[in-house]
Amino acid sequence: MSKKWIVVPVVLSLSFLTAFTALGKENKVMKLDAESGSEIILKKVEYRETGDGEGQVTIEGRATADGIIEAYQIQIDTENGTYITKPLDYKPSEEELMEEESEEELSNDEVGSSENQLLAAKNYYKGWLRASTEDPVRIETAASKISMSWSEDNDGLLECSSSTFNTWAANPSEFDTHWYKNGQSFPNYKYNSDNSKITQTAWAAYYNHDFGNDDLRTDVKHNMTMIPVNKDIGSGQFDYKVTMDKSGESSALLQLNVTTN
Repeated sequence: MSKKWIVVPVVLSLSFLTAFTALGKENKVMKLDAESGSEIILKKVEYRETGDGEGQVTIEGRATADGIIEAYQIQIDTENGTYITKPLDYKPSEEELMEEESEEELSNDEVGSSENQLLAAKNYYKGWLRASTEDPVRIETAASKISMSWSEDNDGLLECSSSTFNTWAANPSEFDTHWYKNGQSFPNYKYNSDNSKITQTAWAAYYNHDFGNDDLRTDVKHNMTMIPVNKDIGSGQFDYKVTMDKSGESSALLQLNVTTN
């Protein structure tokens, strides 16, 4: 079966600089509503300014682990307190395709008949969440990808079978800038009290010294959460949250891309 590849970079409008300057308050959280015509309606979009042009954008949504990749470009209008999403075509990199091919998939042919009966009572899913940062000329500079494979039995109990977290920094990028990894977590997951949800979290940080002025530094950090849910909400679905913190030289020009599968 062929897969449908649709992606969405998240783009921060420069209008937020004027809007927050007028507000005159740092660390103010602005919750944004979807504009009419948005292709994808997110559960929540927020922007918090932490300095002059520095801040963080947070996106919350829900995705389905069905082999269909979804992404969106989000344009933020802080003057009107709104955002609009526009789907874009997406093609995974060769590195990501090689990574997917190397991962082992569960096959009922590899187990005995008694185990097949047990497996038949469960549904199996694999989903992932990817966040990446792009510079003003649409060159990807850093990426973080968290994934999980899980099962759900007839009672709606979830069980994680594997989880991974992969990171990448452009060194060099197509325009000969150099980004570096500045630390990351291991993927960490936990169950809720009745095993109807699994919450997985991870973070990764990156920095650059030649974005413009070689004497100035630019930093970004991806904080990611992925929460598979059971049939009471939607089998094979997961909630997600991505926050990108950005600071330093020209950080206001950096864009966030979010892709789910």
